[in-house]
Amino acid sequence: MPNFWITNTAGGWGILRLAGECCLAGSAEKVLRITPPASGPSLADVRLLPPGAAGVSPSWTLLGGRGAAPRVNGQPLVLGIRVLRDRDEVSIAGQRCFFSVEALANIVAFPRLAQPVCCPRCKQKVEVGQLAVACPHCRAWHHQSETLPCWSYAPTCALCQIKATALDAGYSWTPEML
Repeated sequence: MPNFWITNTAGGWGILRLAGECCLAGSAEKVLRITPPASGPSLADVRLLPPGAAGVSPSWTLLGGRGAAPRVNGQPLVLGIRVLRDRDEVSIAGQRCFFSVEALANIVAFPRLAQPVCCPRCKQKVEVGQLAVACPHCRAWHHQSETLPCWSYAPTCALCQIKATALDAGYSWTPEML
């Protein structure tokens, strides 16, 4: 699930998960807010469209509002539209935030998928309903139960060897790292 890193009133960074179409708006506290869209499209809104919204894009899309002049990575929007990438900086009226697609590892019941999946660590099939973790980086499914602790068995993902497997590892990137 994608996120926006937004400064809070104390000057630190907080994270907001994006679940659907929303608007970005400045506030008197000089902090960007994410708000639900109005009942109908407004040319003044800076909108965030989720993948597939109105056939726009398979990625999150930023639509610039009239007069808001949003910038992405310091550049104005060409034709008022921009497909967002991981760690893009979005600024409106000097207030900034960062778009991130990084997700945290979670233990969930393995869903029914179109193709069978084998755990990259133990090479056994992951069955529907078994406790499992999808690597946030490469999306490979690993078992994660008392009998098959495949995700947490080693310090990194068995397939990509990039993502740390500690379930409390947190995010690997934050705006403070800039």
